Amino acid sequence: MGRGKGGKKSRTQRKHFQESRENVWNSKRPRSDSDPIPFSNPFATQNLAFDHYYKDQGIVSSQEWDAFVQLLRTPLPAAFRINSTSRFCADIRSQLENDFVHSLQAEVAEGDDTEAILPLPWYPDNLAWHSNFSRKQLRKNQTLGRFHEFLKIENEIGNITRQEAVSMVPPLFLDVHSNHFVLDMCAAPGSKTFQLLEILHHSTKVGSLPDGMVIANDLDIQRCNLLIHQTKRMCTSNLIVTNHEAQHFPGCLLEKHYDKMELDQEAQLLFDRVLCDVPCSGDGTLRKAPDLWRKWNTGTGNGLHNLQVLIAMRGVSLLKVGGRMIYSTCSMNPIENEAVVAEVISPESSEIIFLASYAI
Repeated sequence: MGRGKGGKKSRTQRKHFQESRENVWNSKRPRSDSDPIPFSNPFATQNLAFDHYYKDQGIVSSQEWDAFVQLLRTPLPAAFRINSTSRFCADIRSQLENDFVHSLQAEVAEGDDTEAILPLPWYPDNLAWHSNFSRKQLRKNQTLGRFHEFLKIENEIGNITRQEAVSMVPPLFLDVHSNHFVLDMCAAPGSKTFQLLEILHHSTKVGSLPDGMVIANDLDIQRCNLLIHQTKRMCTSNLIVTNHEAQHFPGCLLEKHYDKMELDQEAQLLFDRVLCDVPCSGDGTLRKAPDLWRKWNTGTGNGLHNLQVLIAMRGVSLLKVGGRMIYSTCSMNPIENEAVVAEVISPESSEIIFLASYAI
């Protein structure tokens, strides 16, 4: 590429690189109010296009808008989940309830009624916890060192999983049982897959293995490696990791039909549960990724809509009659949420559960 005859660089290319070029990062051009947020301030927390778009969408009332945006500008607190299948599950929960709940309260500002850590009230059996310290605070504050070290060690050996609270919601809505075949279409980095495996094993009788399994898929081979690293802490044989485009996820033939090559509908493996957590603009994650403020524009969500529809449609086609699929995003954009579901739902659909989850 870029070479002329005989393998030499073309005159145009040589001239192009020899010319003195303007350094766009040090540009002195005055910026008007309509210009995007400058790169020199990567954590600016205002974007006029974002404000105009979501005010027009009416995702919150005009009276709540200022409070809503102010919340988006605050760091996202850390959250984690205890592995319900771990032999140390009860001990870890007891340590949180009887030790850290009291010891960490001293770090809360005087006069602040906020609890330092507390269990998420909607997650079963006090297995998911919410900390009012951000990840940055946990890393930087020396007085929180014991708690931070506890989280790191227990996460590495698989007793807990550090996971955002909203990320825990979709697997709960799937209502997975031990005999279910579950497809996680866009699985990496794997926190939801790990949670699905937990539920699969937790709903099995003690001493038995689940009859079901989880197939975790992702397009990016490097992210598949991350997915395997995340889920291997579970030490389970009920997991298959695949590397395919979710919208073109291949049909799988059941073994009893494969030898005879019977290609009727019964020959294809269909799933009891499908998790369709699609690629999205991610503007619901502003609290943990403030750099998104300056990058945000309406084109990202619009550009992903067709892909999201194709993935959701493929998920529905792989679902058993009477099965359940959850469609989720980490975006607030109706183009990526309601508009996708409206396009997927058909008059023949008896029930489609829709869930849009985002990190606020």
